Amino acid sequence: MQKVVRRRSEWRGFTLIELLVVIAIIAVLIALLLPAVQSAREAARRAQCTNNMKQIALAAHNYESSNGSFPMGDSYGRDYVSFGLQRQNFGHFVACGPYYDQGSVFNALNTSIMLYEAPNSTICGVGISILWCPSDGDIVGLRYPGMPGDGWDCSPIPSTFSSYAANMGALIYQYNDPCLGQMTGIFAHNGNVIVGGNANFPPVKIAYITDGTSNTLMYGEHAHSEISNLSNLQDNLDYFGLNWWSSGDYGDTTFCSIFPPNFFTSDDQGLAIPKIVPRQSNWSVTATSRHPAGCNFAFCDGSVRFIKSSINSWNPRLITLGGAGCSWNYNVGGQMQGVYQNLSTRNGGEVVSADQY
Repeated sequence: MQKVVRRRSEWRGFTLIELLVVIAIIAVLIALLLPAVQSAREAARRAQCTNNMKQIALAAHNYESSNGSFPMGDSYGRDYVSFGLQRQNFGHFVACGPYYDQGSVFNALNTSIMLYEAPNSTICGVGISILWCPSDGDIVGLRYPGMPGDGWDCSPIPSTFSSYAANMGALIYQYNDPCLGQMTGIFAHNGNVIVGGNANFPPVKIAYITDGTSNTLMYGEHAHSEISNLSNLQDNLDYFGLNWWSSGDYGDTTFCSIFPPNFFTSDDQGLAIPKIVPRQSNWSVTATSRHPAGCNFAFCDGSVRFIKSSINSWNPRLITLGGAGCSWNYNVGGQMQGVYQNLSTRNGGEVVSADQY
């Protein structure tokens, strides 16, 4: 019987060139796949941001249905020691709390005194997840612990922050300006208690939105993490100094359309423009976002739409201060309002079609 001899196969490893080729192919595949993964993640974050804005817009409408007007942007409150009136009080997000499942927070508020004093200090430090855009850096869970001297009574005031802000209109005026009532947005400082009583912005009712609810902005993005990128701008504002969720003050949870979305992208750009807003700084009252190329905005009909940073706008570099009649006077240089400014007014009579933005 013939014996079959089997030869043992010879095993050979990869050559260096083959190994390098495999590594190069893997690197190319990762390079192709990574942007797709990042894009998918950003799409998910943007969808969550859109949902947040729909919820807060719905809450504002429910507030309007129950109370006859939208909430105040800011207002006067009373000091708990002297019972004198103080300029700043709780903002619209606090007022709307019961309408987005934060009734317990609102119920803990002592409305007889202003917010930024010791008896109400815990309200400011409550974290509200619906106010956090997932793309907005480290805002999720971010909390300022509070330092002595924060409050109007010098008490520590802890605070959490918001990625969203409410529309004040195109040109804005300070709480005690005689032209306060000329503001054309949905939220501003309400009050008529200064000497002479000639500064007044009444709470806005849905009937006041004569431009149409589908053509009027209610909320926009106001990314808190942008402060770290632009922290050397005017007024030397620090990372914890703006976007307090509990405040309706300018630059906290209210914005205007003087500057188009994401207008300030660097320190140099911001410093090149003289300050033309009455409170805070130019960039702090500007809509900003960490989403690529634009911002989400909630309209007064409850819809949320993405508006590109390149939307038609007037040139803010041509706007100066001057004129008479108001404490803070604007000279727009003969410019017509752009589409962005038209969307921010509730009663300007402009006609804006959806294909313009």
